[in-house]
Amino acid sequence: MVDFTLTDEQELLMEGIKECLERELPDGGESCYKTGEFPWKAWQALADNGFVGLGLPEEVGGTPCDMLTLAMANLTISRYGGPVASFYSMGIPTMFDLCEFGTQEQIDKYVKDYVQGGPPLALGISEPGTGSDVAGMQTSYVWDGDTAVINGGKHYTTCGAEAKAIIVMARDPQVENLHQAGTMFIVDVDTPGVRINKLPKMGHTDQPTSICEVFLSDVRVPRSTILGVEHNGFMQTMANFARERIANVSGVIATAINAFEDAAAYANQRVQFGQPIGRFQLIQEKIVNMAIKIDNMMNMLYKLAWKIDTNQNIRIDTGLAKLYCSRTVCEVLDDAIQVLAGIGIVGEHRVARYYIDTRACRIAGGTDEVMIFNTAPQILKRYR
Repeated sequence: MVDFTLTDEQELLMEGIKECLERELPDGGESCYKTGEFPWKAWQALADNGFVGLGLPEEVGGTPCDMLTLAMANLTISRYGGPVASFYSMGIPTMFDLCEFGTQEQIDKYVKDYVQGGPPLALGISEPGTGSDVAGMQTSYVWDGDTAVINGGKHYTTCGAEAKAIIVMARDPQVENLHQAGTMFIVDVDTPGVRINKLPKMGHTDQPTSICEVFLSDVRVPRSTILGVEHNGFMQTMANFARERIANVSGVIATAINAFEDAAAYANQRVQFGQPIGRFQLIQEKIVNMAIKIDNMMNMLYKLAWKIDTNQNIRIDTGLAKLYCSRTVCEVLDDAIQVLAGIGIVGEHRVARYYIDTRACRIAGGTDEVMIFNTAPQILKRYR
């Protein structure tokens, strides 16, 4: 039987993250959403305590750990330090990419800076005309001696305005097979020809991490900026795909837990018709349904992390977890708003912000439809 009980060491680690963020962001980062300023002091505190480097190799200043520990760390950071969660979630795939495929020079320049409190690298894959259709990207490069000249643009680049560099996927137009044409380049944001524009967005209006469009006009970078192997960019993207899903799933579960706890506490406090609303059966039904859904999401996260740690095939599991948790957190938030009623839609309650912000999770990192499109054939293949 699989036991998902956290070890004493894991419990102490999560408590340490919680204490750090409650000290540095006592309001959970709510003030940051109002000012639009990123809480660098809190991020630096996480780095100083070794939490930013969890899962990364010791030689870069990290602390190796299993996937369950990494998942629970991301969940804890997402619960107690919302504004820094985007940094941490972005660092999970990009820094692992660098450690796995990067040269020593690249690792020293970018990963060690991140572990010491610098920003993560941004990931430039999606484009205005090719969001889910990654293989249809138009950003391309040609060689001028040992210099790659990149032209094109990226869209929906998270942390584009905060990152020092962007991992840009570009295609070699001389290679016909699109899946074999992609190459990853690490492009510093101050490279001539790079222009970054912050985009307005639904939700996260004042969140101090950006979603950007990136314009690349005759951007010249040396061959040494290739991350990994030329023409292997698509395969490299898939290599750390599981870690990105862990970040996706654990982050939305954290939001669901926070909303549920707020709604349950309010149901005990709010008195109507002479008694707390938590005594009314229709409210009780919502509380129970929210609890069941959170339990289901947690079980999916535990199972996914366990299968990764035991080197099992998780191609189906990642799609199911991303799809189910992205949809279910929205259902939990809707019930939480219904329990909170007036204060949930008037004023500045965090669940009201969650309700708008979290809708993006069904699109970012892979839409619901793409999850179904990619996962259903794998399920059906089992029954041929």
